[in-house]
Amino acid sequence: ELKRAYHQLREAHEALKRTQQQLLQSEKMASLGRLVAGVAHELNNPISFVLGNVHALQRYVPRLQQYLQAIHAGVPADEQARLRKALRIDHTIDDLSSLMEGTLEGAQRTADIVHGLKRFSAADRDEHRRVDLNAVVERAIHWVKKGTAPTFDVSFEPCPDAAVMGSDGQLLQVAMNLVQNAYDAAAGRPDGRPRLRIVAQRQGALLRITFQDNGPGIAAEHLSRLFDPFFTTKPVGKGTGLGLSISYGIVEQHGGRLSAGNHAQGGAEFVLELPAN
Repeated sequence: ELKRAYHQLREAHEALKRTQQQLLQSEKMASLGRLVAGVAHELNNPISFVLGNVHALQRYVPRLQQYLQAIHAGVPADEQARLRKALRIDHTIDDLSSLMEGTLEGAQRTADIVHGLKRFSAADRDEHRRVDLNAVVERAIHWVKKGTAPTFDVSFEPCPDAAVMGSDGQLLQVAMNLVQNAYDAAAGRPDGRPRLRIVAQRQGALLRITFQDNGPGIAAEHLSRLFDPFFTTKPVGKGTGLGLSISYGIVEQHGGRLSAGNHAQGGAEFVLELPAN
């Protein structure tokens, strides 16, 4: 009887672990979904640049072919000079280098964006490495503003040597969640000017980042439940209630602490603390 009970308990524990991983991945994909509009805009710039350059190269090909055919046919020097001027060969040759450099730059930018999305959406493999938290926060601000909050006024004060050991994908998820929540909280202001101030500080062996918005703050009755799974103050369909809970768990796994409160000057303030590397 005891062995059967132990077996059932182990199965329940394994099922709980699987569910936890599914919820984590589900929340990551929900966060990724919020980026779709921003990604489309972000990819549009380098792709348009590449297409413009390729179209220019395509126009240059017939000119170069015509000029080379004339040279290979042995036309007189004065005819070569006339063709060279008429076909603007000198301008074409001068332009080729910059066109190729621009095309490569646009293609590399596109590859970087796709790589960043793949890294963010990939299943967690517990790969911890040295991560620059300044870069993580800047990337989170960039993606949230591009995706759902183009008018969000965000100021960020980085600190020197903001390196921690961890998973850049997981820490990006935490930072994005905090930035997105700040926007959601402050977006309903009557003046229509949601703002967020982020400050990074190195305090000995601890890296401390505060996220202070200008929203209405957190109601006293909600403070103790803020990190509970499925707890949300957002309307139905606007939030899963998992973002802060999963973020809290990620920070704990990194040996840190995530706390929330109300700032003396108004608005909510979230504090992320992680061991510095």
